[in-house]
Parts: sequence; structure tokens; C-alpha cells
Amino acid sequence: MAKLKENQRRTLHVLAYMMLRMGQRERAERIYAALEALAPQSHPDRLALAGAAAVAISAGNGAKALEYLRGAMSGGPLSSRRTALYLMKAQALWLEGRKEEARAALDEYLFLVGGGKNA
Repeated sequence: MAKLKENQRRTLHVLAYMMLRMGQRERAERIYAALEALAPQSHPDRLALAGAAAVAISAGNGAKALEYLRGAMSGGPLSSRRTALYLMKAQALWLEGRKEEARAALDEYLFLVGGGKNA
């Protein structure tokens, strides 16, 4: 399987993000899927998984988003930039009608960004 150079990987991430922002969900989803497939199994592309989750959320598919988020949130501590995954998790849970779990994920996000539980 082909291996991407770092600059190629970054370029594809930017392209997928732009496609999503322009409403081209299917194109963004294909790029994120390719990035996932090209990542080594030992080091999944957590950013591509997060992007795929964003595509699923924008399509109203909370279950699929949660599946991607499990992979994006696994594998060690999250950077402060990636705490937004908890916000995405809250959105996906809300789409699935799991409102209490969505609120808990939102509370976790608020705690991680320093807003506290009652923010």
C-alpha cells in the first residue's frame, strides 16, 4: 500500500476540510476514507477519523459519527485542540436522541476547555 508523505497527508486533510465546508460531503467523506485507509494500522489517522465524524454529523448520522469518534478519541491522551471531539460526541449523541449522554459529553468538553460544569 502506498505511503503518504507528511505534506501530502496535510494537503489532503485541508482539501477534505474545504470540501466539507463547501457542502461537498461525499467528496470529503471519500478523502477522509482514503486517509484512513492509507494510515498504518498501528497509528490510525485520528484527524481523518474526526473529519469522517464531522461528515456524518453534518449528514445527521449520529451512530456513524459515534463509530468514527471512538477511533478518533482512542489511542492515548487528546491534545487540547482535540477536546472539541467531546463537543462532536455531544452532537452525535443528541442526533441519536441520547440527551443525557449528550449533556455529559458537553459537560466534559466544558470542563476540558476550562469552563467548568456550570458554564
